[in-house]
Order: sequence, then C-alpha cells, then structure tokens
Amino acid sequence: MASLPIRLSVPVCHIRAGLFIVGAMPSGKHEAPIELVTLAPGVVVDLLSDIFLVKVPDFREVTEPSTDMRMLAPRTYHADGALLFKDTEDQPVLGVVLEVQRAWDPRKHWTWMLYVAHMAVRLRVRTLLLVYCPDPVVARRYERLYEPRDRYSPQEPLIFSPGDVPRIVDVERARANPALAVFSAICHGNDADIDDYFPALAEVMRTADFEAAASYDDILVAGLPHAVRIRWEAYMDSAVRHRYYSDFYRQLDARARAEGQTEGRVEGRVEGRGHSVLTVLEARRVAVPDAAREQILSCTDLDRLDTWLRRAVAAATIDDVLQP
Repeated sequence: MASLPIRLSVPVCHIRAGLFIVGAMPSGKHEAPIELVTLAPGVVVDLLSDIFLVKVPDFREVTEPSTDMRMLAPRTYHADGALLFKDTEDQPVLGVVLEVQRAWDPRKHWTWMLYVAHMAVRLRVRTLLLVYCPDPVVARRYERLYEPRDRYSPQEPLIFSPGDVPRIVDVERARANPALAVFSAICHGNDADIDDYFPALAEVMRTADFEAAASYDDILVAGLPHAVRIRWEAYMDSAVRHRYYSDFYRQLDARARAEGQTEGRVEGRVEGRGHSVLTVLEARRVAVPDAAREQILSCTDLDRLDTWLRRAVAAATIDDVLQP
C-alpha cells in the first residue's frame, strides 16, 4: 500500500501526561499487539494510513478510554483496547477500538458493532474498529461477512492480518519508527526469515531510551513464538551483550544484587535471584509446585537464574520458565 504523509504531531508515546507508559507485562501473543499500540499510538496511525488509506485528523494527544461496555442486563462486554485521539482544545476527533481475533467466532461481529456504537455514543466521536487477525484464513472469513462491498454495512471493521503489515528489517527504518518495527516483528513471528529482523530490533533497543527499550523487549518476549523468543534472547546476549528489563524486573534485579553485595558473597546474589523469580511468578499468579520451587531456590547458576527471571515476566505456566 502507498503510504500517506501522516505522522504524529507529538511523539508517538505522548499519552498519559506525555510519558511513555511502562505498564504491566503483556501475558501472551493476544495481549502483546494491544500493549504495543497502546504504548505507542503512532503504530495505529501508520496502520490506518498505510493499509487502509485512512487519514487520522490532526491531534495533540492520545488517551485510553474505558473498554468496558455495560448493558442494562448484568453483563459487561470488554474490548481488547481503545484509543481516543484529541485535538489541541482537548476535544475528541477520532476513536479507535482495538481487537485481536485469533479464531473464528460467528457471533463476534455483532459484539464488535456494540463496541463501536458504545464508544461513539458515549464519547460523541467518530469511531473505527481495527481488528488484527494473526491467521489470514480467519481474517478472510470475517471479511466475507461484509461482502459484497456495495452493500451497506454499519460499523464495518478494518480487518488486517500479518501479510498486510510492512516487513521492517532495515536498520534505518527501524530506528526511524521503532514501535512499528516491534509490531512488525510480532506480526511476522512465524515467518521463516524472522531472524532477519533481529539486527533491526537490536538497533531499536540500542537507540531507544531505557524505559522504551525495556517495554519493547517485554512485548517481543511475550509476542514472539517460543522458539523465536529463545533465538532472540540468544542473539541479544551474544551479539549485543546487553539486556533490557521491565521496570518491575529491574527493581527485583537491583534488590537481588544489593543483597549479594551487602553480604559480600555470591551466595547472596544467587539466593536473591531465586527469590526474585518466585516473586515474579507469584505476582503473575503462576502456580509453582514444591518441586519447581526447590529447583529454583537450589540453583546456583546465575546465568540460568537470569534466564528464568526473564521468562518469568511473560510466563503463563511454570513450564514456560523452567523448560530447557
């Protein structure tokens, strides 16, 4: 698709009092795309312009409205994400409801209409629905619901799949648009040549500020397939020799290191790191059997503990952490 000359009038992370949001770690492939576009709304601007040729009105900032849609009956519908673009007078100019649809659900498009109508009426703003389907077959199935195109379809969604997302493997392009580079990688995570993205992603980590780099790396760890994630971690460790952590991880890591230095012995660092792994898992409500707890606390290999700690911030099960 041809790219329109549309870019943010403020930095892509000007959201919530002008700060890049370092929020909770996304918990998996479903949440990672939503987390990224929420942190960096410029990705949505690029997707709308490059894929759908939709011009976003001039705006000053982007906020996150509630994604809850309450009905009179005791039921709440919850969209995956939402962005509200505002002009210089703090007036809404565009609403975007964000959905990640990984599988076919014949009733879902009715719920989508509810999301759009609720946001449009509640905030009095023109609202679009942007749907990302990781599986192109699922995307095409939903698109067929709105055919033929000359038939009126209220609240027709803008549906896209990985093939629509630009491939960003060029280092200069990644440096110019780091958030889109990360989004591109998680969308193309199943491509055979995904490793070709690593140099561009490493450049993103090298040139972004520390908080942004930590968030980008968290999203990559959560959004990439497991085998690709392991190769990405190995690439960063061997080729770049630098690690980026989420804010929560860094606090735990600093605490563990401080414990070791205070005691003046390696054992203190090792013990602190093991407890940090368990603290992260507890915070994420991941069940830890006694045998796994003992394995973590008895480990004396700091590199292995570091690996477990990085995995813990995105783990859904204890096996995600301790797998070879």
